[in-house]
Amino acid sequence: MNKKRILVVDDEASLRETISELLIEKNYSVMTAENGYEAIVLLEYWTPDLIISDIMMPVMDGYEFQGIVKENELLSHIPFIFLSAKNGEAEKEKCMLNGVDLFVTKPFKIENLIKIINVKIERFEKITNAYNTLNNSAHFSHEIKTPLSGILGSINHLIERKDSFQKNEIDMFYNSIKTSGEVLNRTLKNAILYSDLKKNALEFLNDSSSKILDEFEKVKDGIAKTNEIQSKRIICKIVESNIKIEAEYLHFILFELINNALKFSKINKRIVIEGKKYNDEFYELKIQDYGVGFSQKEIKEIKANQQFDRDDTEQQGLGLGLYLCMTFVKKIRGVFSINSQKNVGTTIIIYFPLHNEKLK
Repeated sequence: MNKKRILVVDDEASLRETISELLIEKNYSVMTAENGYEAIVLLEYWTPDLIISDIMMPVMDGYEFQGIVKENELLSHIPFIFLSAKNGEAEKEKCMLNGVDLFVTKPFKIENLIKIINVKIERFEKITNAYNTLNNSAHFSHEIKTPLSGILGSINHLIERKDSFQKNEIDMFYNSIKTSGEVLNRTLKNAILYSDLKKNALEFLNDSSSKILDEFEKVKDGIAKTNEIQSKRIICKIVESNIKIEAEYLHFILFELINNALKFSKINKRIVIEGKKYNDEFYELKIQDYGVGFSQKEIKEIKANQQFDRDDTEQQGLGLGLYLCMTFVKKIRGVFSINSQKNVGTTIIIYFPLHNEKLK
């Protein structure tokens, strides 16, 4: 069973270390930061199950830190406890109105804080399990029903009129069923990944390793089996290297980004993929298409369940793919950037951390 994670943010080193040591003794996984800014950097790749934060801190105080957490889709649901030397009712009211779960006045008994933490995490886990759904349930329902209708409709035609179809017509129905099945499978997989990410159930192990060329070839072969014409549009030059990421996540990132590049480019346009060692720490992957592109405003607004120009581009899916790719790269301490221009194209550049072990 995975240990529950707690982030402790306090500029007072002795208190920070005391709380941390006691929580570790209670079998919690703990990370610490001495101000809100350090905590925000840490949260880019490590997601806690509960946050304990002081209010008065240098660089970035607790209020500003909590405000940033509250605005982040993946972090906003995490229980947040404020510690403060102030004991005024106005201070407590301000915290509660800002969405803080609890206000604990200094000095306090560590044993009481531990009890509070246990209760908050247990309650949060129950709420999460009881209400584990995507933000837009109607959208989710639509994206399940559309490919499912395609599958059932084709099967019904085959059953009801099986003797009246020619072989080429039957093959057309089979292909339609296969395509709809793959869309449905991908939609469900992305929904499960997003759900697990929200529950903090995904592991991003620091000693993971994947060979990028191997995973790329698997992705390209998978695309070719579905649509050989599409796969021929891919121009690539990838130098093999060991990347510090689980093969499952690397495969997901490559498939989503390459599939999007193909889907949102004109059929007569190729996409270009280049990958090479950038320096001793990072591997650079570049994916360039000549498609519909993003505006700068749209790039800033990328999030889960977000799709742009859905009607014009006839998109299917939950709008999770790009968001999950960006999040996974952050979790492994990589860098994800998008350069794009409307109706010109998009270039995505990712810097993956290299695994220390040399290629065999």
